Amino acid sequence: MIKKSKQMVENETWKYILINGKFKKLEVKNPTFTKGVLTSIEGLKPFDKKDKDDKPIEPTVHDANEIKRRIYFEFFKKPFKNLLVLSGAGSSMDVGGLSMGQLWEKAEEKYKTDKADGFKIIQEAVNYNLGKNDLEALLSQIDGYAKFSGDKEIDLVGGKKKLSAIKDELFELIKTHCTIKKPEDNFPHKAFLEKLLQRKQTSPRVRIFTLNYDLLFEYAATEVNAIVIDGFSFTVPRTFSGRFFDYDIVQREGSKLQEEDNFIQRVFHLHKLHGSLNWERTDSDKKVRIKDYPEKPLMVYPREAKYEDSYEQPFFEMMARFQRNLRLNNDTMLICVGYSFNDKHINAAIEEALNQNPGFRLAVIDPGIDNDNVSTAMTTIKKEALESERILMVSETFTDFAKHFPEIKTYESVVVEAIRLQNEQSKD
Repeated sequence: MIKKSKQMVENETWKYILINGKFKKLEVKNPTFTKGVLTSIEGLKPFDKKDKDDKPIEPTVHDANEIKRRIYFEFFKKPFKNLLVLSGAGSSMDVGGLSMGQLWEKAEEKYKTDKADGFKIIQEAVNYNLGKNDLEALLSQIDGYAKFSGDKEIDLVGGKKKLSAIKDELFELIKTHCTIKKPEDNFPHKAFLEKLLQRKQTSPRVRIFTLNYDLLFEYAATEVNAIVIDGFSFTVPRTFSGRFFDYDIVQREGSKLQEEDNFIQRVFHLHKLHGSLNWERTDSDKKVRIKDYPEKPLMVYPREAKYEDSYEQPFFEMMARFQRNLRLNNDTMLICVGYSFNDKHINAAIEEALNQNPGFRLAVIDPGIDNDNVSTAMTTIKKEALESERILMVSETFTDFAKHFPEIKTYESVVVEAIRLQNEQSKD
């Protein structure tokens, strides 16, 4: 028997790819990931397959994914009464969205020239910590510096620019790179929405809360012929009012006798907690309206002041709805997809639900659930998930999760066949 040296043991790294309480945990040894997808492993536990000669079989990536997906398939197979989804930046990255780290790199490219590193000059001008590549923190530093030291001018290669102008340029950069076209092939939002909307009409409507500015869920709704209740009027121009979230759509003529059976299918609520690329606040009456390609989209940009912005309408209404739904104490499931748990006000609402609502369950879907650089909040959730079956954590990309999310048998799947009316030519 060969004993492992101390160094060999220290070099073995086990990572969780699924956690759901004390008795449902799945770990892989020395895993490698490519764009969030598990590509190689050296071990898997628990795993005890043996060949016909009763010899242990070496586990593969396929084995790890198969077991993982079987566990979360069974978890989501139950038709939860109140189904909520929280979508973060990670859900858009599969279809062209950028992470905060990638946005930092784009900002570096914008200001860096052969003559000087303009982005470094900006950081030094506001006394920013150069060792931390965090665009949200830099924007917060620019805000704070301008507030207490004035809107100073900075010497860049192209000339002098005020801090306010630089901040506006960074906002424009974020807007540009958050503008994502509708995918032609890989469209996980469509695949996921298609399955979510098979729920019975008598079940509460699915509610999707997103922190992203893009229009991917709106595009997906069009693709699956769904109706979106998003807080805006059904008249043109579409104007925001929280009361529209209390409306629903029913079929009256020719409907069944029971009122609860009259709700039409494929309707869901969409709450955009940080605004949208197609929202605009008018200068005249300060109302929020939907408009194609507004010059200044109404969005909560990443910086510390975003928590203050969230207390203004329509963001306050969206956040209030989020908190209210998390408090529903009758079988409520929140699925967090691609959310890194870095927003304090969102975390506070989820924390309250976990602590105060016994009927609340949480699922975290993110390929980096067990990375070393995750947020403190994510680490706390992992500790709780190792003890409680109320929390499920899965290392999975949104694309693969949408593909393997179950189509529950108690749901109603509507398949509409194409109708073709053709006049056949007479053979006479």
